[in-house]
Order: sequence, then C-alpha cells, then structure tokens
Amino acid sequence: MAKHVHVVINPASGQPQAILNTINDVFRKHGATWGISVTQESGDARRFAETAVDNGADVVAAYGGDGSVMEVAQGLMGSDVPLASLPGGTANLMSVELGIPRDLAGAAAVACRDTSIVRAVDMGEANKRKFMLRVGIGFPAEKVILADRSLKDKYGLAAYTIAGFKATDTSEVVHYRLTLDGEEVEADGFACRVDNSSNIGVPNVSLWPGTDVSDGYLDVLVWRDIDLTTFFSALASLADPQKVREAFKHWRAKEITIATDKPQAIQGDGEIWDPTPITVRVLPGAMRVLVPK
Repeated sequence: MAKHVHVVINPASGQPQAILNTINDVFRKHGATWGISVTQESGDARRFAETAVDNGADVVAAYGGDGSVMEVAQGLMGSDVPLASLPGGTANLMSVELGIPRDLAGAAAVACRDTSIVRAVDMGEANKRKFMLRVGIGFPAEKVILADRSLKDKYGLAAYTIAGFKATDTSEVVHYRLTLDGEEVEADGFACRVDNSSNIGVPNVSLWPGTDVSDGYLDVLVWRDIDLTTFFSALASLADPQKVREAFKHWRAKEITIATDKPQAIQGDGEIWDPTPITVRVLPGAMRVLVPK
C-alpha cells in the first residue's frame, strides 16, 4: 500500500468535476496520505514530479489528459517511483490501453491499493522529444490542429472525428522514404503513424492487431490513398475490421527515420512538432505504471 501519493493536477484538462473530494475519500479509505501540485503551464508537471520524487513520494499520480501523463512520466524517468494515471482529459488513451478505470474514484484506488501492480511500459523518442502513444504525420497532425480546445469543450472525444472529416480538405498523398532498423523502404500514402499504442479509445481495440506497449518495438503504419468517409465509417462501427486493416502498410522497428517528398506536419501525443523529416526510436520499459491486477 502506498504511504504517500503526490497528485499533479492539470486544471485545464477535460470537464469540471469534484477532483479533491473524490481522491481524498479514496486515499483516506486506503490509508494513504497525499499532496497536490497544480500546473499552470507546460513543463510544470515534469518539474512537480521530479520534486515529488526528491521529497520521498511513493507514487506520483497525474490527473489530466495524455499530455499531462506524459509530462509526469518524464519527471519519473530514472527513479523507482511508479506513475498512476487519473483520467481527466478528453481521451486518456494510455489509461484505456492499460485497463485503468475511466472514473476518477476507480483510478485513484489503483494508485493506492496494495493489489495494484507495476507494469513496465515503453516510451518513444523523436528528435529528442519523448512521446507515450504515437507520432502522426500528415493527416493525423492536421486533425490535431483542427481539434482545438473549443471543439473539444463542445463535443468531447467526438471532436477528433469531426476534425478528421475537416482535415480531409488539407490532406494529400505524399511519397514516404522510411529507414527501419537500417532497411530502406518507400511507400505512398496520405498519412503515416509511428505507434507505441494504437488504441483508439475502446478497450482491447487497436488499429493494428498485436501492437503492445511493452514489447520493445514501435509499429509503423502508412495509410494508403482511400475514401476517408468509408474509412471513418468502418472505424467507428468496427463492422468491417478487415477493411480497416487493408488501409495500411505495416512494419515494426526499434529505430525509424521518415522523410517525405514535401514537408508534412507532425504531431506527437497531441502536440504539434516541427515538420518532416523525423527520426524516432523506442525506449523500452521507460515508464513504470500502476495498473489493476
């Protein structure tokens, strides 16, 4: 059982809820003491996590979206202190991937319950920037640009689908030159993803079967030139998963370099990065995350 949990809260994430009352009730029930830090700007979460480790925290929990979890994870790298995820963002895809409850009380219990286990989870590094879920090039980045805060506040997770349809107007087929663990391949497509997790927000459902956040590899997907309306319909209903699979070319590698015949926008875990080219590598077992037994 955790003796002391430090919670890093991103107040700008997700929808308003009674955060402190809920976690206080859960932690007290399990005999854990706790403290909080509240972020105001990018970089705060990592700094607060580092300070919590120095001050002797047994667990550092991140309340917010995947970006907040990523920042806290970076602050914990190199320590023995595990991360706990308290989903408070729009999607929280890594929490879904790891089976962490969506409700705050359930997730808080995982952070302090003595039956929880620590799972080693891979991270990625791209041009010296860390990522937890994936890097998206072309269409995925255009979608993130269009799914701004106002759209997410109004529609929640559906904002990404709405933005996806809007992004079809700016997406185009390009030529990708990839180097995968030293092997060079080329492909045409309107988007490319490098996935640590390919979870789409539905438990046990991924865009590509066999993608594993603890296998020491990254999955590379090039999306072919397809009818996007058909693609999103299949993705939303999961009625024809084989049709979705046929939309991609797929490889697995530990280090990947991606260049394009014209510059393409890049997003990493929802943050917009510099355009192509990009070099990506896996960091095996870089995160230690508390998950349900």
